[in-house]
Amino acid sequence: WDEALAEISEVAPGSLLILDGAPVAASRTLEAGRARVRFSRPTGTQGSGAVATLTFRGLREGTGTVVVESVAVGVGGATSRPSPPPPGRIVVAP
Repeated sequence: WDEALAEISEVAPGSLLILDGAPVAASRTLEAGRARVRFSRPTGTQGSGAVATLTFRGLREGTGTVVVESVAVGVGGATSRPSPPPPGRIVVAP
């Protein structure tokens, strides 16, 4: 995303990861225009819902795009890389 438009203030596990109440650990690197996050749980999960929730703070009025560059899902020793979601839109209004 455009770091002049908004800054990320928080990345939290989404509804899918907290569905059963299992603890979720997170490792976050939040930079201008980029966030890298790794969530881990003691056991896998199943169902549907959001994997992550991102919270932004607007810096100036305008619109922009938020792009998820990659997603990796690990189970046991295996890792799969599902297709990332389509770009989202961020709107900062006065």
